[in-house]
Amino acid sequence: MEPHLIPPKDLPYIWSEVAPLINKAVAHSNHETDAECFFLPIYTGQQYLWVGIENNQINSALVCEVLKYPFKTALFIHVWSTRSGKDYEPWMEHWSSITDFAKINGCNYIEAKVRKGLAKKLNWTDKHSLVTLQL
Repeated sequence: MEPHLIPPKDLPYIWSEVAPLINKAVAHSNHETDAECFFLPIYTGQQYLWVGIENNQINSALVCEVLKYPFKTALFIHVWSTRSGKDYEPWMEHWSSITDFAKINGCNYIEAKVRKGLAKKLNWTDKHSLVTLQL
C-alpha cells in the first residue's frame, strides 16, 4: 500500500472516504479536533494529505504539516489512520516516500502524537506519546 500525496484540488472528490478514517484516528485523542478541522488547511496547502490505496479503496490516511521551529523544522503528523486500526506495516515498506517529502521540505525530523500501541510498533523514540524520527 504505497502512500500517495493528494493534490489539494482533488480533496473534495475523496473527502467522503477520507473523513471517516480521520475521525477514527482522532477518536483516540482528547477530542480537540475532528476531520472537518483538517479540510480547509489541506485544501489551502497548509497541511498535506497522504492516502494508501488498496483494491481501488482508500485504506489509510495521513495528515501532516511542515512546522518551522526556531532551530529545526519538523514534519508533524497530525493524523495517521488505517481502516483496520492496525496494518501499518504496508506503509512502512514505502516510508521513504514520506521521509523524502520531509527532506525536500527542509525537515530535520518527523514527529507524531500517537497512541502508545502505535509508538511501540513504530519503534521510534517514545516521548510521552510524542514520537520522533531523525532524518
